[in-house]
Formats: sequence, C-alpha cells, structure tokens
Amino acid sequence: MNATSGILNAFCVDLEEWFHICDAETPYTDERTWRDAPAHVVDDTERLMRILDDAGTRGTFLTVGWIAERYPDLVRRLVDAGHEIGCHSHRHRLVYEMSPEEFESDLRAALAVLRDVSGQPVDSYRAPGFSLTRECFEWAYPAMARNHIKVDVSVVPATRNHGGVPGASRDIGRVETPAGPVTTFPVSVMTIAGKTVPFSGGGYLRLFPKRLMARGFRENHRAGRPVMTYIHPRETNFGQPRLKLSPVRYFKYYVNLRGCESKLRWMLNNYRFDRVDEVLRSLDGSSPRDEPPASPRR
Repeated sequence: MNATSGILNAFCVDLEEWFHICDAETPYTDERTWRDAPAHVVDDTERLMRILDDAGTRGTFLTVGWIAERYPDLVRRLVDAGHEIGCHSHRHRLVYEMSPEEFESDLRAALAVLRDVSGQPVDSYRAPGFSLTRECFEWAYPAMARNHIKVDVSVVPATRNHGGVPGASRDIGRVETPAGPVTTFPVSVMTIAGKTVPFSGGGYLRLFPKRLMARGFRENHRAGRPVMTYIHPRETNFGQPRLKLSPVRYFKYYVNLRGCESKLRWMLNNYRFDRVDEVLRSLDGSSPRDEPPASPRR
C-alpha cells in the first residue's frame, strides 16, 4: 500500500449487462431482445470478484433488477463474498425520461426482487446513466424514502451526458423528505484547468493516466472526502461484443478496455476501499450536511 491517506473510499459496481447502454439505438434497445443477446455478465462479474478478492476489498454492487431475476445465484454469491447489494433500477431506464409514477413502479419492482434474492436491506440506489437530474429531485427522493432507500449515489456534481448537476455539493449530504431522510453520496470529481471533472470511474478510469487519478484522490482526501469509484463488469472484458455507436460514444464506451484491469488493480493496491455502507459508517463522527445535493459549494 503506497497511499499515505487513511481515508476509506467507496467501491461501487454498476451490475448490468454489456448491452445496457442508455440513449442509443442498438439491437438491444428493446427489453424484449435482452434474453437473445450474448450473455457476459456472469463471467465478467466473476472476473471482477477475483480482482476484488485479490485486493481484500469489498464493494457495493448496484444491481439491475432484471439481472437479479435472471441470475439470482450470482447475486447470492456476491452476498456470500461479503459485498453489499444496491439498486440500479429494474429496467435500466433514464430517470428523467420517466414520470414520477413510472419511476416509483420501476424502483419497487427492482427492490422486490433484489431484497428477496439477496436477503439484504438493499437501501442504496444509483440511477442508470447517473440520470437523476435537478428536475427529478422533488419527486425522486420522496419515492426513494417511501421505499426505504437510505443512500443515493446518483449525483455527479459536474456536466455529463444523461445527468450531471453542475454546482452540486461535492460533500456527502442529506435530503429531508416527508417519508424520511436520504443520504446523498456524490460521485467524486476533481478540478482540471478550472473545470469540474469526474475521474475515478467508468470511462474516466479507463482514459485518465494514473498520475492524474492520483491527483484527484489527493484533492478529495485533503478536503476530508472519501473518493467513490465505480466500474461496470464489462470494463474488464476486452473481448466483449461491440455495439454500433456514434464515434464519440464508441470512444467513451470502449477506450482502453485492454488496460482497465491493470489500472484497477493499481488503484485497489494504493487506496483503501470498502462498501458504501461501511464507508458511511466510518464517517459517523461527522454528520452529513442537511442540504440538497444541488446546493452550490461554498
């Protein structure tokens, strides 16, 4: 372990199939085609589990309900290995494209199967594509609270496709709703040339050099913030099928898949990571601020 910071960071996995991509016309846009697609999620997740096991790390697997329906044994093996199960919707639809009623129905469907299969509370949530935008807060957070979601890890305090809430707090906070509070744990960002940019997960993890990622860790740790990293199981599978996407989307989706595993191992070996619930438990001495995630930083 080369890192000097003692801060415990959060490791998240968005547990979905290789074809679960938002806002793109593909042969698998229609949910009815999903069972006909080549299946990779079990093998990809098992590879990721071995990487985490090698590093002695547990994570929070934010799982699509459809995945849990089709592969309940995979979810149970994650639980047996000590990982936390969270919710990543049921049908992997963008939140801002749903009505409040559709959102809550999808959430309930996902939680029903995830809680049944895992035997865990399943009280954390991430929106597909980080699509919990500012306009959704008024109805999405109360729906989460009504369905016993305690932690939301959807907000990106920067501009991005499918979501992003520029000006949102970078700190862990809390939203009060009539049904109870929801803790907000934002995706980690850093400042590059005056701009706020994610750095620790997904395409950023694959694209950014290690020294730039290390700078992001230092920036957040100096402010006393844990870093949240995230990955999809497919991102360690260079041989996954390739979808026909626009040049920009294709680059973002497939850049540096070959080098992802070694970079992930570097990160796990240099920083301390655990499940979201354990990271929040480690911070119990400092209460989250009572402010919506869209509040500007002060």
